[in-house]
Amino acid sequence: MGSNKKNLSMHWIRVTLLERFLNVLYPIDVAVLLRELPQIGYVVPRKVIKGVLEPGEALAIKGDIELLINQDNKTIGVEGREVIGVINAFKELREFWLEKLSPSPEAETHYIEMGGQGYVLTDRNPMTVFSAFWADSEKLSMLRRVIGFDIMNFGVRLVSKNNEVNSPDWFDLRIQPQVISSENQYYVNLVWRCKDMKVALENLEKIDDITLSVVREVEK
Repeated sequence: MGSNKKNLSMHWIRVTLLERFLNVLYPIDVAVLLRELPQIGYVVPRKVIKGVLEPGEALAIKGDIELLINQDNKTIGVEGREVIGVINAFKELREFWLEKLSPSPEAETHYIEMGGQGYVLTDRNPMTVFSAFWADSEKLSMLRRVIGFDIMNFGVRLVSKNNEVNSPDWFDLRIQPQVISSENQYYVNLVWRCKDMKVALENLEKIDDITLSVVREVEK
């Protein structure tokens, strides 16, 4: 009943990579950054440079990469659909603003946050898989008796143990049947925060393998 590697494939709809600062004030001059970004290939609409931003409009785009800035949350980062592309764009952007803008006071990182929504394609039925995965759970049997009819656990949600949800170090991976395509897709939702930038980037590079490995274990 096991699933081979060739039978699973990871597809991201949205991947974000953000840096949040500890500084009291936002450490980057956003207006200057937007004027300079075309040097590394970003397209910045003229009206954005003038301070006019329409709802839903991107500040700047480079291919399928979108610049993300939230001065209220003190974050800067990028969004895309390919993990490696997002990592490379994040590194390039960070090196650029550190070199060109010389933020003062020095930008101090609070944490790096990786987020993602996507799906895993499978040749198994996720509803059947999860029903079998939890079939022998005594706790689930007890809940069946409480509710009064047959139930199943609709997926898995794995989070950091002994860490607060609001902590700068936090892992949250949710995998469940995709509601609109539950016969052959798992929905995937990820939030992974880490105070150490090097560790965070190394973790994100492995997220496809981690996610697929979890699904393989569930499908055994």
